[in-house]
Amino acid sequence: MSQQVNASIVDNMRLLWTAIQRSWQRSVKKELHPRELKGTKVLSVKEMTAIKKEKAHFLDFISAYLDYIEFLVMSKPYSIIFCDECGITLSHRVYGIDILVQEGMVWDEDYIGTNAIGTCLKEETPTMVIGEEHDWEVLKGKASFAVPLLDIDCNIIGALGIILTLNDGDPAIMALMIMMADMVSKHWAADKELLLLRDRLAASERAEENVQNNASVLSHEVRNSISTLGAYIQLLQLDKLVDDERANKMLEEMARVNRMMQDFRRLTKYIKFKFSNFNINDVLNKVIEFILPKAQLKGIEIITELDDREVLYINGDMDSIEQVFLNLLENAIQAIERDKGHIWIKSMRGNDSVKIIIRDDGCGISDENKANLFKPFFTTKASGSGIGLAFCKDVLKAHGGDIIAKSQEGEGTSFTITLPLGNRI
Repeated sequence: MSQQVNASIVDNMRLLWTAIQRSWQRSVKKELHPRELKGTKVLSVKEMTAIKKEKAHFLDFISAYLDYIEFLVMSKPYSIIFCDECGITLSHRVYGIDILVQEGMVWDEDYIGTNAIGTCLKEETPTMVIGEEHDWEVLKGKASFAVPLLDIDCNIIGALGIILTLNDGDPAIMALMIMMADMVSKHWAADKELLLLRDRLAASERAEENVQNNASVLSHEVRNSISTLGAYIQLLQLDKLVDDERANKMLEEMARVNRMMQDFRRLTKYIKFKFSNFNINDVLNKVIEFILPKAQLKGIEIITELDDREVLYINGDMDSIEQVFLNLLENAIQAIERDKGHIWIKSMRGNDSVKIIIRDDGCGISDENKANLFKPFFTTKASGSGIGLAFCKDVLKAHGGDIIAKSQEGEGTSFTITLPLGNRI
């Protein structure tokens, strides 16, 4: 195994050494000679301020890699250069090697002759230039290494360069720089994807907010119209222009539409969750205490079996989870149409989750209605809006959980809620 690794290193070094002559040959072909060089080009402070502002995120991103390169060559004289795709120096770190580099300096062979950074950008390939192969006099006693930085589509986004003394200019530095460039490219691609997702999330939140505002306006206008119509119907009823039975039916229907608009507004409302760790049994006990008088009025017995062997923590928005349980218990009470009935509430711990089962012995749900159970505005109740279960599903999904319904017509319904376990407080 050791021999294979060594052979691989030798092969890599052989490939790397072929890059040494590349910049020199390029310079000779262009007939660039020291006496004909135009000198270095440096951008103005105003130009650099604008560029650095535009590329601030990229500079912050690359800073950690420059720190790492400094750590690897620690105690050796070095000059580390980072430039953009145009060869403009955006960052320069120096220790013990003064080659008059500064931010805003442009690495281009048309200005400073043969150099590793200019060539790696032109030819989009790692480049080494050693000693006398440099045209620029100040670099003749140095070893230069440069690697292009590529994005996920293999477009040049910049270059990393390091200049060392000839004694420290080991070709292994080139291998290190190539690996560094690969890490930068992959990390940058992931970072860009993350920024894109953040932008999409922000756009989605703005869209949600627009939907909420539009829904609020629509709900308000419709409810105002309903209120006006109701007033006119009552006036017609008082003037005996419409009989009481028909008037009451119209008023009941308008009241139902009014409730539906209230629920529609709640469904479209953008919920900002406030997550915290809490005991799920505490929330269940609170909801049971609230709903118990209503159940007792209908002669319904609530039977609990809460797992109290340990505290069942979850991480979530307590108010939203509380509303989910309240909706399900309200539905269970309404499903029991006779004078007496039962509701069972059970909590239990799984491997990495908490399960809550809410079961009733009410009227049950027909097979044809089960498929539509969690769809918005679907309801089998005369006065229902069909919002409650859709709301429950959305909230639980947002918490990484789920809800499953099982029902037999004439026998009852059970809802099984699953939520991820949270951390102990």
